[in-house]
Amino acid sequence: MTMARTAEYPREPPRRRSRRSKLIVTAVIVVLTLILGVIAADRVVDFTTEQKIASSLEPYGEADVNVEGFPVLTQMAGGTLDTVRVTADQAQYENVDFTDVDAELFDVPVDTSRPIGTVEASAVIPLSTIDSLATEHASLPEGMSFTTIDVGLFLKGSLLGQELLIGIDPQAQSRQVVVNATTIKLGSAEVDIDSLPSFLTSSISDIVIDLDFLPAGLELTDIKATDTGLEISLHGTGVSLN
Repeated sequence: MTMARTAEYPREPPRRRSRRSKLIVTAVIVVLTLILGVIAADRVVDFTTEQKIASSLEPYGEADVNVEGFPVLTQMAGGTLDTVRVTADQAQYENVDFTDVDAELFDVPVDTSRPIGTVEASAVIPLSTIDSLATEHASLPEGMSFTTIDVGLFLKGSLLGQELLIGIDPQAQSRQVVVNATTIKLGSAEVDIDSLPSFLTSSISDIVIDLDFLPAGLELTDIKATDTGLEISLHGTGVSLN
């Protein structure tokens, strides 16, 4: 009789495990909600910081700013952003035009009065700007201007009614661009510069274009001709735009 009732009315299983599972699920949901909240807050701070940096760069041009690394909140709390990427199609600094600006800034202080730890950057100086800089900071032969042909830099002018092209080898030296003539082409005739007397080539040798207008701490590390001008690479520590 007892066995029959037991079979008819089975005992209910304990509910402790079910309650424990609910508590675990609830805890996981709470933790995930907190994590998502922190991520959302960090992204808001990230966006706000990028906008603030872009606004501070407006005097130099319209820039795209990307604060790299996560979380930004802890970087802000520490007073320094690990890495900031800044790009701009066009920019102007100290009345000098640049294009294709791409800069990586490391150890960027939240307090803008302090210098940036390290800067790695590249930009193109347009040909028209090179002419202006050379006129202001160097002594070019009269009537000549810079041009690029097949990704090579030349001084272009005319002599005896024929086109004169002087091949130029640009070199980066600290905060200066030093250009030396390599070849001279007059019409269809081309002459190696080393075969000419020095008194004929002195005005087109060791032409120095001073770039002292660059922010203190930045130096040229490389330079090469492009279709639109000179692409310069820059490196610096303790760099300040102020």
